[in-house]
Amino acid sequence: MFILAIFAIPICISDWRYRRIPNIYLIVMLYLILALRLFIPIKSIAVISGTALCAMLLYKVGMGAGDAKLLVITALALNLPNFGALLQLATCIHVAAVLQIILMWLYSAQLPKSIPLAFAIFSGSALYLAAGMSTSLRQYADALVNSW
Repeated sequence: MFILAIFAIPICISDWRYRRIPNIYLIVMLYLILALRLFIPIKSIAVISGTALCAMLLYKVGMGAGDAKLLVITALALNLPNFGALLQLATCIHVAAVLQIILMWLYSAQLPKSIPLAFAIFSGSALYLAAGMSTSLRQYADALVNSW
């Protein structure tokens, strides 16, 4: 995860300014993550393959190539264990993208035609990690009820 955090700022700046993610960042990230995967193996090849297929489909629909590659690298870095985790990650990225669209709309007073998706991918990944480390709603409700 530290690898994603290091590259998040330069990738977001490049994507925001030029609407492009330079391949050099993605290649270096991929090499570092693959080196990490030598010590901590991939939990599910099927999830990574499903992410790659989904990214290719999204690219065909209109998503940027750099964003698709970043999505696959992010799934590889997070080492998702199952498709449920992939669905949670996709939901967090979607929520981050919707919030980004709303903020851009409020700032410019017109709905954006496209958005730089790298920021949504990184912030959605952070949201996924934060939600995974928190206590569940059921545990919170039980603690709240039992405290009275």
